[in-house]
Amino acid sequence: MFARLRSFVRMLFTREDFEHNMSDEMRFHMEAYTGDLVRGGMEPEEAQRRARVEFGPQAALQEECREARGIRVADELRQDIRYAARQCRRSPGFAIVAIISLALGIGANSAIFGMMDAVLFRTLPVYDPGALYFLAHGSGDDISTSANYPLVSRYQSSGIFESVTSTSRRTFTVASTQGPERVDGEYVSGNYHATLGVQFSLGRGFRAEPDRPDGRTPVAVISDEFWMRRFGRDPGVIGKTLTIDGGIVSIIGVTSPGFNGLFPGTHADITMPLFVRALENAAFLSQRDRWISVRIVGRLRSDRTEAQTRAAVSDLFRRYWAEPENERPPGDIRLGALVPAGKGAAEVSKRYAAPLRLLFAMVGIVLLIACTNVANLFLARGVSRSREVAVRLSLGAGRARLVRQMLTESSLLAIAGGALGLLVAFVSMRYIASAFLVGDRPLIIDAHLNGRVFAFTAAVSLVCSLLVGLVPAFRSSRVDVTPALKASTTRPHAGRWSLGRILVVTQLALSFLVVSVATLFARSVLNMRSLDAGFSRERTLLFNIDAGDRSLTQAERAAFFASLETRLRATPGVSALAYTQRSPLDHSVQTRPLEIPDLIIPKQSRGASANVVTPAFFGIFDIDLVRGRGFTTEDRAGTEPVAVVDEALVHSYFGSTYPIGRRVFLGADREPLTIVGVVRSARFEDLREEPPRTIYTALAQARLASSEPVGDVKRITVAVQTTSNTAALATVVRSIIAELSPRVIVSYVRTMEQQFDAALLRERLMAALSVAYGVLALVLSLVGLYGITAFGVAQRTKDIGVRMALGATRRRVLSSILGETALTSAIGMIIGSACALLAARLVAPFLFGIEPRDPGTLAGVTLLLTITALVAGYVPGLRAATIDPVRALKEN
Repeated sequence: MFARLRSFVRMLFTREDFEHNMSDEMRFHMEAYTGDLVRGGMEPEEAQRRARVEFGPQAALQEECREARGIRVADELRQDIRYAARQCRRSPGFAIVAIISLALGIGANSAIFGMMDAVLFRTLPVYDPGALYFLAHGSGDDISTSANYPLVSRYQSSGIFESVTSTSRRTFTVASTQGPERVDGEYVSGNYHATLGVQFSLGRGFRAEPDRPDGRTPVAVISDEFWMRRFGRDPGVIGKTLTIDGGIVSIIGVTSPGFNGLFPGTHADITMPLFVRALENAAFLSQRDRWISVRIVGRLRSDRTEAQTRAAVSDLFRRYWAEPENERPPGDIRLGALVPAGKGAAEVSKRYAAPLRLLFAMVGIVLLIACTNVANLFLARGVSRSREVAVRLSLGAGRARLVRQMLTESSLLAIAGGALGLLVAFVSMRYIASAFLVGDRPLIIDAHLNGRVFAFTAAVSLVCSLLVGLVPAFRSSRVDVTPALKASTTRPHAGRWSLGRILVVTQLALSFLVVSVATLFARSVLNMRSLDAGFSRERTLLFNIDAGDRSLTQAERAAFFASLETRLRATPGVSALAYTQRSPLDHSVQTRPLEIPDLIIPKQSRGASANVVTPAFFGIFDIDLVRGRGFTTEDRAGTEPVAVVDEALVHSYFGSTYPIGRRVFLGADREPLTIVGVVRSARFEDLREEPPRTIYTALAQARLASSEPVGDVKRITVAVQTTSNTAALATVVRSIIAELSPRVIVSYVRTMEQQFDAALLRERLMAALSVAYGVLALVLSLVGLYGITAFGVAQRTKDIGVRMALGATRRRVLSSILGETALTSAIGMIIGSACALLAARLVAPFLFGIEPRDPGTLAGVTLLLTITALVAGYVPGLRAATIDPVRALKEN
């Protein structure tokens, strides 16, 4: 088989040699046979004639040889391609419309598939990723991957896995000659890279680094991207040092390109062993009173099945959970669980899996609309070519041969559409990926045209070639030869006409569905933007301050923040300033246990969302005071700790009674807080959720979640209310901070409006893409409806001329054409509205403030498609109404 394949390929590329050798061989046999006949006594001329008769036609023999070698199929394919290319050149308008329609549909599908590949399908570039699992706990939808280090040690010593490692995300401050830089990274167990099987460009990773400090020098592994950005791919980077969070760290390795840690959407540019973290916080290695952001990863043993491992993990965690050191409520039992880790942590995929699948369904519908559009063009083209088909059939061409020729035309257009679609996909993927680069922690989506995207595009192009060409090819090759040869023009067969109408109805129905969904998403975003969330987002500039450099003393940090407040208040255009640990919709969540003396709180309602603010915070965000007072400058360290709560907390715990003067305990701090005020509730964490129970403490008194005294605050958000241009003020802020301390990092400078938009990223992106696909579906339907109407008018020119000669008015002809168009569109919209109602359950989770079966939306889409249909039918109808009856009757 391989020998024949090599021979076939060789003949394709050395065709002239093959033809020459075949002719020489036939000439040799002819001459040899002729010589035999002459030697037998036959005259030379008669011998040559006899030899030619015996051998038969040389051309036929050559064709048999070509067919035996498989060359004939290649020749016919080459002929079909050349003929298809000539047909496209003869009808450039047809070819351009078909290619652009398919390119837009295929490109949109490839773009969304590329995003799905980047977010949902791509595995980590490590050894055997399918054997990696997060060691989680819980069941059903309540599964958590958070853990603490003692649990890591327990799993490592259990022998359940081949190896167990852990990782914890962290943002580091790296010093440089241009100033400090914030870099994302991880703290990991000492066997991290060995467990995962990470490849390295330079140096080595962590195989047996200690997790506990033993006096050795801190080391780090950097990513390939950080190596390129910071060191220009210097091969001598191994052994160089970095100043990270004020400490000196030596570089021992550079990971290979593509590996960015276990958290998709982020780049772990710096990875350090856990003993470096233990140098900062020794209690971290023994803490069991809370679950923190440590993720445990295990690699399955080759001699254990997943089910056996799962059972062992469940039993180990159940026993660990029940130990008294964990301080868990009696009877609260949790089991261990395994979560596949071959694709990394699932936060990003969970958030965007459903939207991407829904968008993929939408672009699939758009592609189907494009295919029906092109199929209709092929049907119309087949009617106009029926005489040509009849001639070819009468000359002996088989129906299968004609079908293959027509499929070659559709395949050529689909390939061209797929190639152009790759360009559309490339541009679309870059746009979508760039849309994620917002917020304090932008998602880095590595979406590019890889092998899977190319294969998907090729497969979609092949399917499109069959969808748009198969049925028209069979219909066009079914021609009654005698009538077709006798008639100088052809009329559309009733069946073909009905099929064209069916395709247009299908287009309109699918367009109605896509446009309805797009309208619902767009209205949902408008509802969220117009929602009264309980806080103001006007004229407010926010920026984050990171003073975590260990070279800064507590006194230097306190002096910096005091100086910054003084300088900013003196800046023209600044009307108010506040420090806060959290700002509205900044994606932070901080739920802390709340205890109220003499009040029994159910377990599921014990938490409250905590925030630490300065007195001006409520005024800047326009959060109204309902009862009592807010914070003042008198609420400082050394005075009675006070708190302000919101109405949601009041209604949840105190009913209609305002708890002014009541004392509460927040978190692990046993010093009580006295409630001095109640403010209006605000949707600080999620616009889709009701306002959380919130408690505010004074920055001058409070202890942060990290248990650091407020006097040693390192990271804080500054909110500035301004009456001037916020962009100009942002520049002033950066210069002021650079003057006060070059070791302090200012980051994520944004307006409150920009933060609001960043919080709606998923919704805005879905709305923007769905609206784009809705417009595309509408345009394709407009082209399809116009095409079928114009084709019908062209084929019925003589009939229309007869009607006008018999007294039909132009107005009546126009109304007749518009009536047919209206009937077609009405049927399509009825079917489309039924599909939209059936799809309501699928889109309901993504909507806000609007029902999926909203009558206003359905009515608006109906009106829009009606106008589109009338526009599509008016131009051909007007052309029909202006036909000259005399000229139309003269046509054959």
